[in-house]
Amino acid sequence: MIEKMVEIARNAGNLLKRYFGSLKEVRTKAIASDVFSEADLESQKLITESLMKVFPNVKVIGEENYKGEDYKLGRAFLVDPLDGSLNYIHRFPFYSVSIAYLEDGKVLAGVVHLPEYDETFYAENGRGAFLNGERIFSNKNIPIEESMIITGWPYNIEGIRWTYRAVEAVNEKVHEIRILGSCAAELSYLAAGRLDGYFEIGLKPWDLAAGYLIATEAGLKVSSITTEGFDMELGEIVAAPESFHEDLIKILRSVSR
Repeated sequence: MIEKMVEIARNAGNLLKRYFGSLKEVRTKAIASDVFSEADLESQKLITESLMKVFPNVKVIGEENYKGEDYKLGRAFLVDPLDGSLNYIHRFPFYSVSIAYLEDGKVLAGVVHLPEYDETFYAENGRGAFLNGERIFSNKNIPIEESMIITGWPYNIEGIRWTYRAVEAVNEKVHEIRILGSCAAELSYLAAGRLDGYFEIGLKPWDLAAGYLIATEAGLKVSSITTEGFDMELGEIVAAPESFHEDLIKILRSVSR
């Protein structure tokens, strides 16, 4: 299965590269920064049709055609056809394609492909995480004071205000905070050891699923912020090495919601 998921993600990436820099129409959703284009829709179509052809008995749930389907029952693919749409329309090449496979809500396989960098991250439950066929593992053992942290902006005003407060609180304890604009890609970079920690709220299951598995299989501790364990329904995440995961959690929980 994972080989086909990788193939489909890479095909979608090739499609996105063809549209990159030549979009005809950009539309907004909730707020001005929540955007999509014909590239999102065409990528969604390609991925959905390809998955349904190869796996006809598995439902496909994607960001651009979501109709309230329950991904926690039975077998399902969760698809983000273009994670980082705002980057994409501004011609900033940090964006990704994300595909995850779940059974009864448990993520068993995930692929994150970064078209402009020709990098494909993938993982299967219990089998490790990989980048372009090579095993990756995050074995950093650093204190929070030596870390570079990543976060992102939610699409509602209350979430944005909380993120402002969280950035201020966290930034006092770390080297610095970055915002790159693609949850799936950021979690994959974390898995590869290019970043040290990550937190964000206001996310959707298709943003989180594949990257969550890749980061977990690479040895990182991944959880929700407000509860123990990890619950995609909450739309929040904190991921970091064991060495400072709890320190980061404590700071984030100290920031009022």
